[in-house]
Amino acid sequence: MFGYVKVRKGDLRVREWETYRGLYCSLCRALSRRYGLPARLILSYDATFLLAARLAETNVVPHFHPGRCPFNPAKRCSYCDNAEPAFDFVCAAAVLLFYYKLRDDIADSGFWKRLLLYLILPVAALWRKKAKRLFPDVEAIVAAAMQLQAQTEQSGTDSTDRAAHASADALGKLMQLGAGEHAQAFYRFGYCVGRWVYLVDAADDLRKDFKTGNYNVFIRQFGLTTPELTDEQKAQITAALEGTAANAAQALDETKSTVLYPILENVVLDGMYDVTQQIMKGTKSDERSL
Repeated sequence: MFGYVKVRKGDLRVREWETYRGLYCSLCRALSRRYGLPARLILSYDATFLLAARLAETNVVPHFHPGRCPFNPAKRCSYCDNAEPAFDFVCAAAVLLFYYKLRDDIADSGFWKRLLLYLILPVAALWRKKAKRLFPDVEAIVAAAMQLQAQTEQSGTDSTDRAAHASADALGKLMQLGAGEHAQAFYRFGYCVGRWVYLVDAADDLRKDFKTGNYNVFIRQFGLTTPELTDEQKAQITAALEGTAANAAQALDETKSTVLYPILENVVLDGMYDVTQQIMKGTKSDERSL
């Protein structure tokens, strides 16, 4: 996961912000309890969003109790105490996505970075083994998506739809699992969010990919000979990202979800817009903690 799927804090009510913050802190603790202390390092906004969506699709209203951060005892936290199945699912999805992303990064990196990533791989492989045993269906979805993604990028396609499909389809299928009567709407919601994540990551990495020669759909689409985008090209990318976010908002309405709806709506209407603007203006923040 990439950490792009964020809320806009200023547009959430205090109760909604505290709920989101509680989910973030609870997921941090859950990762540690299920996969060991180092697993806290893979905590992301994207995983917190997936947790909120999982609670929404299973109609579980989270309940919290007060606590303190083990790494900063002066910091007050809220921990969710009634949604263990959702945390099990999201923790497994997070470690599996991390494992396969790590394998992908190893294939695309230079010698020294590859060497460093190889040192991390055994730990990630242990996480994957446990997650696969507990959630074989999640493992199958992620593994198939990564294989298709690699094949698609090796083809050198200049189509954003084709390039983003594997990642979008994977998130759609993950959200569809256990979604009941609104499974198709949750699939479309996940598909749109997954497509946006892939495209916004490509926009964010454009300069780096141009330098390293790694595949980037926007480099292929525009036939770039320099890493500089024209105003028209920036406008096309922005339109693609904002249009995908708008489709995600429409799909969210079709899910008929009421649990955590304001948080999910904030992400797709406000958070995605903010991240799109930051990346297109080159002002994206790498802040990871709340």
